[in-house]
Order: sequence, then structure tokens, then C-alpha cells
Amino acid sequence: MGSGMHHEHCTKTCREEFTRCIEAQAELEKQDSQKKELHFPTMDAALVWIRAHKGEVAIGTIVIVAGVIAAPYVVAIAAGGALVLAPL
Repeated sequence: MGSGMHHEHCTKTCREEFTRCIEAQAELEKQDSQKKELHFPTMDAALVWIRAHKGEVAIGTIVIVAGVIAAPYVVAIAAGGALVLAPL
């Protein structure tokens, strides 16, 4: 078992640093999900990701499928409020 000072250091200083790290990681993940361009290997992969992250994706985000930049899609809202991939 560690000393009282060691326990105090771990529960205060280390925990604070760990919490800052977790919060910074969460912020980076949030920023990554709000990028204006997303890349997917297939249309199915794009649709699965958008369905799972519909609260995070921004309207107007450009979606590149299979690396084909000449035929990009854009995230849009269809009638009824559904998120759709529309040809750009």
C-alpha cells in the first residue's frame, strides 16, 4: 500500500490530469465529426455512418465516396426532415 501522500497525489493531481486528457480527447473527436468533408470507401459505409451520427454531421458537409472527388455528395435535409446524400 502507498503512503497517504501518494494516495492524495494520485486522487487529486493525477485524476485532474486524467480528466483534462479525457475532455481534450472528447473535444477533438467532436471537432473531427464536424469536419466539412467526409471520406468513405462505399456508399453503404457512408449511409451507415450518417445514420449512426446524424446528430453530429453538419448540413452541407461534402461526402466523398470511393475517392471519387469528381462526383461528390452533400449532406442535405429532405422533405420530412430526413438526412440524405444528394449529388453536388
